[in-house]
Amino acid sequence: MLDETVDLDDGVSGKIIIAGWRRQWSDGGNLSGGLPRYLIEQSNALQVGKFINKIDSICYPFQVAGTHDAFRPGISFNDGLPNRSMYRNNRFFQYSEDVLIFIGEEPWYRIDLYAEAFFKAAKHFGAKDVVFVEGYNGPAPPKMERRVSCVYSKAEMKAKLDEFGLSYSSYGLRSRQGPTVGMALLSIASEKYLDFDVLRMGAMAPLFPFVTENNNQVGLTTDHRSYYDVMRRIRAMFGLTIDLNELQQLSESECEKLQATLDKIAETNKAAQEFMSKIESEFDYSPFEEALNIDPGIDQALEDILNNMSDEES
Repeated sequence: MLDETVDLDDGVSGKIIIAGWRRQWSDGGNLSGGLPRYLIEQSNALQVGKFINKIDSICYPFQVAGTHDAFRPGISFNDGLPNRSMYRNNRFFQYSEDVLIFIGEEPWYRIDLYAEAFFKAAKHFGAKDVVFVEGYNGPAPPKMERRVSCVYSKAEMKAKLDEFGLSYSSYGLRSRQGPTVGMALLSIASEKYLDFDVLRMGAMAPLFPFVTENNNQVGLTTDHRSYYDVMRRIRAMFGLTIDLNELQQLSESECEKLQATLDKIAETNKAAQEFMSKIESEFDYSPFEEALNIDPGIDQALEDILNNMSDEES
């Protein structure tokens, strides 16, 4: 499928789209930009679509004064000749038979046009569920499960969401607050794209008001525990087969190192010690335990063993 906003492969389908954005505002722990990229690289996923022309030219500035090339479009040359037109990175990948991954660049203008292109692609691929992943920073105890908050596009989704250890955000209810790109697209979907169930999950990545000897703020720039706790929920929510062992191992290693740094700071700083104790005792989150799915054959075998044990005791 090719028009002025999207270029999408035909013959590709999926039930769920997991979407995030690089270098966006709500990217604590590199969750929004990093998790989609991790999934793409882990599976060697192939690109199956992208946003083009109209999105590239209308939704972004050419440059922002004082930022050098941070916001300019990409381009490349080979031996002096252009070998790729200027481009933005808003791309879809086939992760598995059921899952598509989207990784994009947060638009600067015309969020309505950007939403139109996104949900046009979702419809083309046959996806009915969309999960936007975003992150925020806060003093989350390193070794504890991450707090995962959510907003959702339809009231009837809540009954199912209650099962997955999510807290429900009241962002903007008490005072004016601008939306993240995920929140904005979900809000548009709730009014205009009613064929889709859209969920935005945000996880709190650890960041503390302390600095190291090198004057770096203490926290996790990339928080694999956030990746892990978000993906555990997505896996259970949609009955997916996804191996998360590597994410679990990465998260445990990172959290051990961060905890050691915090413990070292607390050794010589009483205020830091009291702060950490308060955070650990008062940290509020909704725990999530995945249900253990036992093969019916194994389940029957266990029942037979228990019955035999009862007979022998009798």
